[in-house]
Amino acid sequence: MTRFWCGASMLAALLVTPVVAQPPRGTGGPASAPTVKAASPPRYYPPVIRQASQVEAPAPVGQNPPAAKTPPQPAPPAAAAPPVPPRLYAPTQLSSYPIDLATALRLADADNPTAAVARARVQEAVANYDRAGVAWVPNLVFGPTFFYHEGIDQNRRGETFSVARGNFAVLGGPQLRVDVSDALYLPLVARRVVQAAESRSRAVANNVQLEVALTYLDVLELHALLAVNADTLNKTEQALQAAEAFARAGTGKTAADVNRAATEVNLRRQDRVVLRGRAAAAAARLAGLLTLDPAVQLVPAELAVVPVVLVPGEYTLDQLIATGLRARPEVAAAGAEVQAAEALVRQAKVAPLLPRVQGEFIGGGFKGGRNDDFGPMRGQYNAGAALVWELDNFGLGNAATTRARQASYAAALQRVREIQARVSAEVGEAAELAAARFETLDAAQEAVRQAQEMYRKFRDVSFGVPGPKGQLQFDALEVLTAVQALNQARVQYLQQVVEFNRQQFRLYTAIGQPATCGLESAATQPLDIPVVPAVPAVARPPRGAVPLPAPRVPLPDRRP
Repeated sequence: MTRFWCGASMLAALLVTPVVAQPPRGTGGPASAPTVKAASPPRYYPPVIRQASQVEAPAPVGQNPPAAKTPPQPAPPAAAAPPVPPRLYAPTQLSSYPIDLATALRLADADNPTAAVARARVQEAVANYDRAGVAWVPNLVFGPTFFYHEGIDQNRRGETFSVARGNFAVLGGPQLRVDVSDALYLPLVARRVVQAAESRSRAVANNVQLEVALTYLDVLELHALLAVNADTLNKTEQALQAAEAFARAGTGKTAADVNRAATEVNLRRQDRVVLRGRAAAAAARLAGLLTLDPAVQLVPAELAVVPVVLVPGEYTLDQLIATGLRARPEVAAAGAEVQAAEALVRQAKVAPLLPRVQGEFIGGGFKGGRNDDFGPMRGQYNAGAALVWELDNFGLGNAATTRARQASYAAALQRVREIQARVSAEVGEAAELAAARFETLDAAQEAVRQAQEMYRKFRDVSFGVPGPKGQLQFDALEVLTAVQALNQARVQYLQQVVEFNRQQFRLYTAIGQPATCGLESAATQPLDIPVVPAVPAVARPPRGAVPLPAPRVPLPDRRP
């Protein structure tokens, strides 16, 4: 019921929210061009409170309209809405921390809980191996015992009689009970389990480092997209200012130039807000992998995006796949599990032929007697040894155990084939995608170069198009089209480079190497066009006092 009333209250608040009234059409007068306010600092989820203007209702039929119309007065809101915070879920203290990829990988290798769990599993396997290696060492047992009986009893000759007797003893000594098959084969199995755990631990560490590297590249890409968005927004805002200036002078090419430019500006501002949110989300994911405070936003220490080659391109695909099959820790772990399963099969086959060894030597003090009259403490000792062969369920149980372990061995072999196929597929996929992304770099650079040249030409031509009466006009469509093309080319160029780096890290991990080792021997691929544009500079004054954007990257003269 409480949920129903809360929903009803929210619906009522929405229904009584005032709406801005539109002015009546057809009132005449020159059409005023819409204006857009200058860019303000970004606010996440800013409060929007609108007031409605009272529109005069038409006069009833049969009555004359009033002689003079009073100006519309703003209607007070029906209900005062609570103030909306400038940002939802804002941190207590907004702070950022610059970090580079090498530092992130070191932190992940040192304090990642997933990798720490894998290392703990290795320690557990080592402890089990140590336990299996001491099966031949006897146990040491000791402690006091007390016994008392009163009533009917029977001796060994079968005679019954009534008696009250008891005894007290303090005994101790070595005791051995060991199955020879376990003592011979379980250490071999435990050793293979240790090898498998160590290999899995390396695999987990490699995967954690890969995830950290990919998440860092996500953060870097989003901040680079913000730089591209800032440059694009700067150009669109300058085009909007030019459209407004020509509209005020009455020399705009079309009446919709200002609307077109204002739409583009607001779209870029939306992109900026979304990119900032995505960058903060990616930083939170990275902080979670590094066990850092998620409220502290991690930012790239240097906003430089270049292709990084971790695996030289001289290697063939067959060589990379062979390297992955040899070096991947997952393959080594599966191989160790096969050897452990094979040892268990051998144990099951020889278990009925090997005895169980039992032996003990117990000694200490003993005293006893009738009723409550216990004699003095005297020394005693007991020794015994035995060899016992055992057939489980007349040997049928042993046969079933052997078949079960043979099935486990066959499953381990198939598991090796499965992992080998997956490793080969991962290596081939990463290699093919990295090669494809690398081949696109030249075309991506040329697209940015041509888009910059197109923008420069449109910028120089559009600010001063001769109109029908000879006056200069402004054509916003051509400039905004060039800005959109340049933004698209830069975004795709950035995505190609970042995706190439992602595939390089995936390929390097797929051949069994940790990402930290790849950074030490990594080589950067030189580029003619920078991936991330420079910070927008102050626009130079244009013709006719209309602000014009200045080109950010000097274009080489490629004319013959």
